[in-house]
Amino acid sequence: MSRILKVVPLAQVIGLRAFHVTSGPMPRSHIHPELEFNLVLSGTARYTTAAGPVDLPRGRLAVFWGGYPHRLVSERDVDFLWVTVPLSAVIGQPALQSALDRLLQGHFLYGTAREATHDRFLMRRWEEELRLGRRPVADEAEICLLELHARLARLATGRRPATGAVEARSAERMLAVIARGYTGDLTVEEIARAAGVHPTYAAMAFKQALGMPIWQYVTQLRLAHARRLLSGTDWGVDRIAHASGFQTRSSFYRAFRQAHDQTPTEYRSAGET
Repeated sequence: MSRILKVVPLAQVIGLRAFHVTSGPMPRSHIHPELEFNLVLSGTARYTTAAGPVDLPRGRLAVFWGGYPHRLVSERDVDFLWVTVPLSAVIGQPALQSALDRLLQGHFLYGTAREATHDRFLMRRWEEELRLGRRPVADEAEICLLELHARLARLATGRRPATGAVEARSAERMLAVIARGYTGDLTVEEIARAAGVHPTYAAMAFKQALGMPIWQYVTQLRLAHARRLLSGTDWGVDRIAHASGFQTRSSFYRAFRQAHDQTPTEYRSAGET
């Protein structure tokens, strides 16, 4: 019996968005809690990642997990189509498990040159129907999500890249644990245990591979999640704090102000102007 992909209610897919942008080098690395579909239309796109530089092939689809720190460092402007898909729309889908496992390990997935024309058509249609600032019709968004699921499932075939050093592999396992549970009640000890490493070694390996302590990374991912909710919902601040993994309103405000030099309410108001 064939499996049918479960359609995720749209209320759970905050962060399902598309962009057509021309971008130069980014000032700093960033993270966000979505898978990112990239298609370079013109220019040369080079990202720096925790694993080293990655050059995206022009005209071919490339997908990666935005939870790894990454930064566009191309010297000249690059013309991109981007689509972001939140993990909540992917986790739990059996047909996507292989792709998700590889993405959460830090791998990039690529379409082939033979698929380039089809991928360009899909990305342009997704950009038209999901672009930032346009509120998609429910049916359109659900159809786009089904198409994104199908494309992601097909990308999971092919040779797996070789793994790196022991510390990098340990960090990959911890990142996969964090990605699946960063909005829950996590501790460093629980992350290390789930990844199969000792907490002391976990802290060293993670910082060596990612350049920041584990808890700083978890907090940044939670704040990115909260920003999506502040921009994409009318939820109250307390609900957003809890949904993003913060235990109290005060801890959320403190972390948000430290990272953005403004309160969550001020951030939301600035986005509405």
